[in-house]
Amino acid sequence: MAVEEKTEGTAPGGLEMLDRRATLFLYSRFRNPIFDALMPVLSVGANKGIVYIAASVAMMIFGEPRVKAAGLVMLAGAGAAGVIAEMTVKMFWKRKRPFMVMPEITPKVPHRRLLKRPSFPSGHSAGYFAAALSLSVFFPSMAVPLVAAAALGAYSRIYNGVHFLSDVVAGSIVGIAFSGFMVWLLAERAVGLFS
Repeated sequence: MAVEEKTEGTAPGGLEMLDRRATLFLYSRFRNPIFDALMPVLSVGANKGIVYIAASVAMMIFGEPRVKAAGLVMLAGAGAAGVIAEMTVKMFWKRKRPFMVMPEITPKVPHRRLLKRPSFPSGHSAGYFAAALSLSVFFPSMAVPLVAAAALGAYSRIYNGVHFLSDVVAGSIVGIAFSGFMVWLLAERAVGLFS
């Protein structure tokens, strides 16, 4: 498995070193056979937003009115978060991925396309948290498991060696912010649309 360079031209600064240490701790500390099987599935399953798109469409086609509204808001929230994380911020912040700059980290998911994609922020984390928040508004009794699933999905990006901790935190914030905006903008309208 050939990987791009493992060192950069200049030594990382203090915050970067702290981020690398925290990432390495989270990457290596919780290794176990269950996570070895689960984490790649969580990461690859959310590639390109396919899981959010498919779930949203299914909810809008087959759900009762409240489920249809939740599907629409989830699609808008995860879509907006994904566009911001993947198509704007990443293009300005050209951060290399952990497996490219840290010899201790090996990617646990297919990574060829990631060699050309900046690391900051995590689009997967943005999508996970956008979906969790959108659905939690419509189904408050499910908020805890939804947020736990989002956190696990976001952590999978660190566990799989393709994101730094700060990438995941920033992506999660993007997801929460844009989902919150879409909930504010669309939730009542979506309920009315499908009633």
